[in-house]
Amino acid sequence: MGTPGPQLALIFQRADPNTEYRALRLLSEGGRWELGLSPYQSGTRLRMGLAGRPPSVLDFCLGHDPGICSPVMLAVLKLLESLPESSSATEIDALFPWAGTRPDLTIHLTPLLQLAARR
Repeated sequence: MGTPGPQLALIFQRADPNTEYRALRLLSEGGRWELGLSPYQSGTRLRMGLAGRPPSVLDFCLGHDPGICSPVMLAVLKLLESLPESSSATEIDALFPWAGTRPDLTIHLTPLLQLAARR
């Protein structure tokens, strides 16, 4: 029995939008996870879940300011890179313990951007 190969890092590539990720859809290189943006009346939501299933891991509102989408998405992607593709939802949630509660992002924005900048 050989040794296991290296774990794929959780890296995303752009994919065609779908019903769950209407504005932007990213698919992990191994095809396990989807991450993206969807506009709603209350604002744009950043969401994540297993590929081909409704988002069930990250789900938080970025509000109506389009200028915040890029910095937040980049911070989230940078944090996710530290995990392997095989990570569980629990492991991903541990990086964003506040994200499943539909939080007010303004409370968590500065710490999220600062944490990503340190990595």
